[in-house]
Amino acid sequence: MLRQRHKTAGPTGTPRDPLWENVRYISATVVLVGHAITPLRDDFAAMHWLYNATWQLGVPAFALISGRFSTALPLTGRTAGRLLTGIGLPYLAISLLTSLQIWLLGGEWNFFVAEPVATLWFLLSLIFWKAALPYVVVLRHPLLLSVAAALLVGFAEDIGFAFSASQTITFFPFFFLGHLLRDRDGRLATAVAAVPRGAAAVVSAALAGGAWLVNDRLEPVWLAMKRPYSEESFALVWGVPVRAAVLLWGAVAALALLRLVPRRHVPLMTSLGTAGMFIYVLHPLVLRQLYHVDFFARIDTGAEAAAVLAAALAATVVLGSRPVQALTRPFVQPRGRWLLRPPEEPDGRDAPPGSRTGDAAPHAREPAAPPAARSG
Repeated sequence: MLRQRHKTAGPTGTPRDPLWENVRYISATVVLVGHAITPLRDDFAAMHWLYNATWQLGVPAFALISGRFSTALPLTGRTAGRLLTGIGLPYLAISLLTSLQIWLLGGEWNFFVAEPVATLWFLLSLIFWKAALPYVVVLRHPLLLSVAAALLVGFAEDIGFAFSASQTITFFPFFFLGHLLRDRDGRLATAVAAVPRGAAAVVSAALAGGAWLVNDRLEPVWLAMKRPYSEESFALVWGVPVRAAVLLWGAVAALALLRLVPRRHVPLMTSLGTAGMFIYVLHPLVLRQLYHVDFFARIDTGAEAAAVLAAALAATVVLGSRPVQALTRPFVQPRGRWLLRPPEEPDGRDAPPGSRTGDAAPHAREPAAPPAARSG
């Protein structure tokens, strides 16, 4: 039932499940690699296929992980504070860092808050997902309703990039699916655990093969699910079935990943998984520098494209390393206690037993916020 054989203790002393850290690392790696090869997709068919075949292991899996560690208990003063300081504050800090970088590279000053740039939309959406979850779970058939909302929002021309509104709705089914996995004896967790690993491998291979078969017809913009159907380069009548297929594809692939990822501690992979937040939010800063010097425009051969892929994999190790974490922690995991008023005398009502908010995002510290990105 998605249980691990060995747990490691996090910084707060809370046991951490190697399974989820391994999944988090894979998701962060897929997001980074996907963004690194994006400028190569039009020139190299293999890169176009790799992006299409792995996208569902990136943000959809990150959303699923976030839902898995999110409680449906009503927000209290303490949990709301954790939400603001663990996710909201890093969102603002990285947005400021991004704005500063763009300005230093010669662009106009623009503090990206209302329209998140690059991978930051996930953090903003995560705040809305966590805040909405206690209300969604009281509905009948909440998963079905969330899927219906993801399909119908494509007809709304005025719902788009602002405050990550469109992707908040379209990726919420993955988040809620992960939340259903919290119940280890529930139907979903039991069903996933009953799937043989061999069958999960076959499903994953079939999905990757299917991506190759439709490689010339599958547009990456369809996978982002952030635009109305009228802007996604297909006839409006195909909007709902295409998006429904994307949602199903992402859900099946992400759940299959849970059966394939090692459940034990894996050297390097598990430790880097705890740094998933750093990998997720920092890599766009590196790629933006490469864009600025026209690095990707110089990639002409398959060997050079393969070298870019190898460098992207190596970048996950660098960005997740302890020196980089120490250097960037004030932005990725800023201390936010100064922002909150002192807690009142505990009376047992502020924090329900077992309530937690921090495990959801692709990050390295619990409880706090990513995804991965615990991105785009």
